[in-house]
Amino acid sequence: MDRVRRILFNVLTEPQQGGQSFITSIKIVVLPIAKVFTLCFLGFLMASKYVNILPANGRKLLNGLVFSLLLPCLIFSQLGQAITYEKLLEWWFIPVNIVLATIFGSIIGLIVATIVRPPYPYFKFTIIQIGIGKCSI
Repeated sequence: MDRVRRILFNVLTEPQQGGQSFITSIKIVVLPIAKVFTLCFLGFLMASKYVNILPANGRKLLNGLVFSLLLPCLIFSQLGQAITYEKLLEWWFIPVNIVLATIFGSIIGLIVATIVRPPYPYFKFTIIQIGIGKCSI
């Protein structure tokens, strides 16, 4: 039994083939998720009617601020650390593919919107939804 514990301890703490121990890998995976859940919980407390830190219009303003400013900043700050010049040269086809798919999708959206003729407030919306929807295919 002592041998099994020792082997298990070695597997968990010593670096494996990837160069990191299993516990270090788990920390790398869990910490960003824990940060997001912590921020979500704090936002839940601030937005809760029972705590009443923010009035209704303050919650609406904070919601718009988070989705339009803070969330993209969080995404690009994490993305900026991961992208290097070498990776950009290696993965050049990904942004080119996204731009081309968006352009061709928008052209298709314009053709569809011209044929279908949705109400005026939805004309641009139709083009954008079809154009961006083509990127995920």
